[in-house]
Amino acid sequence: MFKTSVLSAAVFAASVPALAVAQSSQASFDPASANSPLETLVVVASRTETPLRQLGSSVAVLDKQDLKNLGVQSLADALRTMPSVSITNAGGPGKASSVRVRGESGFRTLVRVDGVDITDPTGPQSSSQVHHLLTANVARVELLRGPQGMMYGADAGGVLNVTTDHINDGMQSGLSVEGGRYDTRNYSGYVGGGNEQGDFYLSAARADTEGFSARSDDPTGEADGYENTTLHARGGWNLDRDLRAQIVVRDTEGTSEFDNCGFPVATQDCVDQFEQTNARASITHRNQSGANTFAYSQTDVDRINYADGAVSYQTEGKIAKWELNGKVDLADSHTLVYGAEHRRDEVMDLEREQRGAYLEYQGAYQQQWFVTAGVRQDDNDDFGNHTSYRLSTAYRVPLSSGELKFKSALGTGFRAPSLSEIDYNRSQELPPPSLDAEESRGLDLGVEYFGRNGLHLEAVWFDQKIEDEIFFDMIAYSGYLQDGVTSESRGVELNSEVPLADQWQLVGNYTYVDTEAGDGNPRSLQPRHLANLGLRYSPVEALTVALDWRASRDRQEGTTELDDYQVVNANVRYQVIDGMVVFVRAENLLDEDYVETLNYNTSGAAGYAGVEFTF
Repeated sequence: MFKTSVLSAAVFAASVPALAVAQSSQASFDPASANSPLETLVVVASRTETPLRQLGSSVAVLDKQDLKNLGVQSLADALRTMPSVSITNAGGPGKASSVRVRGESGFRTLVRVDGVDITDPTGPQSSSQVHHLLTANVARVELLRGPQGMMYGADAGGVLNVTTDHINDGMQSGLSVEGGRYDTRNYSGYVGGGNEQGDFYLSAARADTEGFSARSDDPTGEADGYENTTLHARGGWNLDRDLRAQIVVRDTEGTSEFDNCGFPVATQDCVDQFEQTNARASITHRNQSGANTFAYSQTDVDRINYADGAVSYQTEGKIAKWELNGKVDLADSHTLVYGAEHRRDEVMDLEREQRGAYLEYQGAYQQQWFVTAGVRQDDNDDFGNHTSYRLSTAYRVPLSSGELKFKSALGTGFRAPSLSEIDYNRSQELPPPSLDAEESRGLDLGVEYFGRNGLHLEAVWFDQKIEDEIFFDMIAYSGYLQDGVTSESRGVELNSEVPLADQWQLVGNYTYVDTEAGDGNPRSLQPRHLANLGLRYSPVEALTVALDWRASRDRQEGTTELDDYQVVNANVRYQVIDGMVVFVRAENLLDEDYVETLNYNTSGAAGYAGVEFTF
């Protein structure tokens, strides 16, 4: 078997003694305890706070402490540790990256930051520019896997929900400085406060690196640098006990050097300037029977590319969205979740509108069996009406040592062709057949064990299909085609969190993904085997040592087989005094020479050190 399969067995084998110890204890396990992981509230599944014990869908979470343990500055690098997530990067920090969930292409995963859809509408398939997201001041990441058309109108990959930090009580500020290889300098700071009347939070982050040559075939070998400045502001006002207004504004500017651009003669002097401004204003009313939130959000994107100092490409786009989301408790165990949206996409002189509404029933029976059933209707200017649905169930089995949860979910999604895809086809002298929306379907079956002291084991089987998949004609370059092609991804996810002792914790996940593209071949750049193994050691409260191992097996790009690889990262944090933490981290500790995508370089062994202050 591959090393990743051995890893999976090792992770779950390590769980057995911990499980045995838990089962041998006669102490009772209270699943309703506030400290139980079952009571962890998750927002991404139904756009309203739901305890993990009730979820039939597959959700993974990275909290603030997880991000601190990893120590990485790019959020994309943190996402690599989540189950079923593979990421390809084209040449270092700030270079184009794609987040694949369960084998689906990156543009099929919706990314939201503080409730704002950060999709870049100007791209060919309208994906999110995740390589410009920094971890600075991010408090939580939730990943909902599988088609989620019912709640979000999203496609087969799922939904990634990012929440930034905030302070509700008192005043606090902080500063972080880091430096290391490739002349890297990272700075971030924040100030925030709150009381019964309201709260505010301001943050700024700056990433600056000389980087390394993006492409392996660059004859000059010159480094391709990256700069990122992210400004963030949040303000909330509690107008009365039941009414709250909030505004969030976030601006990201990224400048990235890259190789091999220009036509007809290629040059290595290439620069991409990217700016994205996200804003959301909302008002929420809560009462004993439920809550309603009305919000307006807007994402503005400006992109300019330079080749040898001259503008080679320039575009701009916008997504504006009105949303109503709410829930009402019909009884103690029966709830309706509902919403309506109006979305407008613009790219230069192209535009399109889409309207949608959804309704979901959530039922709890004897606080042991939980079910959801929902439906959504979307009306797209170009592609008419589309119906999505989701059914899920979770069944709890209390044990003396913890609790088992059996779960399942069936959902659908769709993806309307982007404005860029449509425009490209219209520009051809001999236009290809007109495009229609892709449709996706996904099925999950899983079981989870929640033990005392944080023991968590999960196994999920999934099967997903995309019908009428859109693909680009790479032979005649005639445009985007759609010939009734169906693609599929199926596999198994194994996840675990194992407290080995008071000072040690083992976390790990293994994903087997079998993909089949429309031509019958595996999907390009998708590993068949993915694995992560993390060890956490905290001998004293002030010291945390984190070691993370990542492996990727069985990949190909087109018809080219790519080598397997493994990467080891380490991070050490030590609290010197109250309000001061020093840290040292290493990326690619073993100096693995590996490739994520053909002709693009990856980082060698690199060390970084820094300090954090909290006031």
